[in-house]
Amino acid sequence: MMKRLKGAALAALVATFAANAAAADVETDTLSISIGVDLPFLVHVVAKEKGWLAEAGFTNVEFKKFQSGNLAGEALLAGEIQLWTPGNLPPIAMAHNGVPVVILGSNAVSHGLEKIVVRKDANVEKPEDLYNVKLGLLVSSTSGALLGNVAEHYGLDFNKIQAVNLAPPEAMASLANNEIQGIVFWEPWPYRALTELDTEVVHTGTVSGFAQNDGEKVQVSNNRTVWVASQDWVRDNPNAAKALVEVLVRTQKYVSDPANRDEVLTIFSDFQEQPLEMNQALLSNYTFDASIDETYVEDMAAITDFLEATNRIKDRRDALSFTYSEPLAAADSALVSVEGQWKP
Repeated sequence: MMKRLKGAALAALVATFAANAAAADVETDTLSISIGVDLPFLVHVVAKEKGWLAEAGFTNVEFKKFQSGNLAGEALLAGEIQLWTPGNLPPIAMAHNGVPVVILGSNAVSHGLEKIVVRKDANVEKPEDLYNVKLGLLVSSTSGALLGNVAEHYGLDFNKIQAVNLAPPEAMASLANNEIQGIVFWEPWPYRALTELDTEVVHTGTVSGFAQNDGEKVQVSNNRTVWVASQDWVRDNPNAAKALVEVLVRTQKYVSDPANRDEVLTIFSDFQEQPLEMNQALLSNYTFDASIDETYVEDMAAITDFLEATNRIKDRRDALSFTYSEPLAAADSALVSVEGQWKP
């Protein structure tokens, strides 16, 4: 028994020394991370609250919230944040416009996350009824791509749909006042609209709610959140970039384990001061998976297709050209079946 205890103690000591050595290798102890109110940031919040970022050497970690993805992207390039986790559309658009961003992995796959929610008194029963309502959304986000894909799938003229460019809080107020009749957003905004207002879902990213094909599987979303850094930060901080990805992967696996579900949702809900029951209802919208694989390639290509079709980008690029997979492969080689092409 004593031998076993000594062995366990020795192993713990070795692990502690190893962690301290790894922490000493990072070029900076400071991280500023952009987060939002929604569950993709479960990974970030748990990583900080469990102390795993500190263990990796990041003893000075702060979270910042921005009113829009564009502002967060600008902050990344200005060095005000080091990690940005948007939907996949903004970094694809930025990379095509010469902005030096790099994707380090996938945060959460969430094809069914975004939803078109309308007021019941708007009488949207068929796709063509979307011409008769105003929809609030961030046009330059993945929600814009979803609406475009809905239009394409059902043979609608995308340009005739009345899209009003609004951030979620403003859109919610406008929906309540009937200034707009619907929203196209990611959770938790659809959840809130359904619980607070007399509304209904007419389409999600994967399932139709139109009367003509109610319940039919129709994938119109290729949304996933991704880990984005500036190329300069990765070049200047290779050990920190590797350590950061290792922590994120570790946390992804932890939050994905059903045995930890109650703990991690409580951590997140307390941190965000949100109703636990809401996050319990919404967690199934997300698959936390960092993999750079064929599905990643397909999702990124589909978003690029939308941007190209709507003349928002020129000189199409493969998303792998601004994907850096080496830190992810170092954390878990099984997560990289398609290698990124970007190198520091």
